[in-house]
Amino acid sequence: MTPAVSTAAFDGHPWEVAFDSLAALGVEHVEPAFIKGYVAFTEEDFQPAAAARMARLLSDRGLRPQGVSAHMDLSAPDAGRMLDRRIGFAAELGASHLITNAGPAAGREAILRRLEAALPALDDAGLILALENPGHGSGDLIGRGEEGAALAARLDHPRLRLNLDVGNLLTYAGGLEPGLSAALPHAAHAHLKDVAADGPDWRFVPLGTGLVDWPEVARTIARLAPDLPLAIELPLRLWRPGRGDPVRQPEPRPVPVIEEALRRSLETWAAA
Repeated sequence: MTPAVSTAAFDGHPWEVAFDSLAALGVEHVEPAFIKGYVAFTEEDFQPAAAARMARLLSDRGLRPQGVSAHMDLSAPDAGRMLDRRIGFAAELGASHLITNAGPAAGREAILRRLEAALPALDDAGLILALENPGHGSGDLIGRGEEGAALAARLDHPRLRLNLDVGNLLTYAGGLEPGLSAALPHAAHAHLKDVAADGPDWRFVPLGTGLVDWPEVARTIARLAPDLPLAIELPLRLWRPGRGDPVRQPEPRPVPVIEEALRRSLETWAAA
C-alpha cells in the first residue's frame, strides 16, 4: 500500500507549510509527529483546541491522518495523564494508531500497569496503541524486534500492538534480522526510515540512499504482513555524531530539499 508520510521531515516549519507540501506531492495520509529530540513540542500541543485546529488544516487540504506519533516513557510518574492527552488528540483527528516508545526495561511492571489501565480509553477512542522499537539509547524494554514480539505476545490484546521502525533496527539492534521477521506478525504499523554512515556519524537520508535493503524489506513485509499500514519517516534535520543521540541542526531543512527527499523515498518504496 502507499505509505503515509510523517511530518518529522518538516521540523521547524509550520503545520500549514508541511500540509500544503504533502498535498502538492499527492500524499493522502499524514502522520503528525511529536517525538522528543526530533521535533519541538510541548504538552499544550495535545489540547483539544490544538487537535481541532489540526483536523481542520488536514481536512481543508484533503489529507487524512493515519496515525499520530507522540512518543513518551510509559513508566514515567505522569505517564497516565500524558497518555490520556495523546489518546484524546489522536481520537479527535480520527487517526487509527497512536505510536509511542514503551520505556526502559527497568520500568517493565509500571509499563504493563499503564498499558492495562489505558485499554478502556483506547476502546472508547477506537485506537490501537503501537509500541515502537527505539533508535538510540540502551536498556529499552523493546529495543530489539524479538523483544517487541515477546511483549506483544504477553499483552495479547488487539489494542496493544507494535510499530516496527525499520531504520531503528539498524541503529539500535545492529541489523534488520531476526527482529524484522519476529516483530512483523505482531505489528499494526511500520515506519520506513533510512540511515547512512557518514564517517563515524550517522545521518538520516531518503529511502534508497542509505544502509537499508528496501527490496528485501518489501519482500519480508509482503510475506509476513501484506496489509500493514506504513509511514515514511525522514527526520532530515537530525544527525547522530559518533552514532550517539540525535542532534537537531540549527536550521530547518529547506522545503524543496524535503520535498525532493520525500519524492525519492516514495519512488524507492513503490519500486521495491
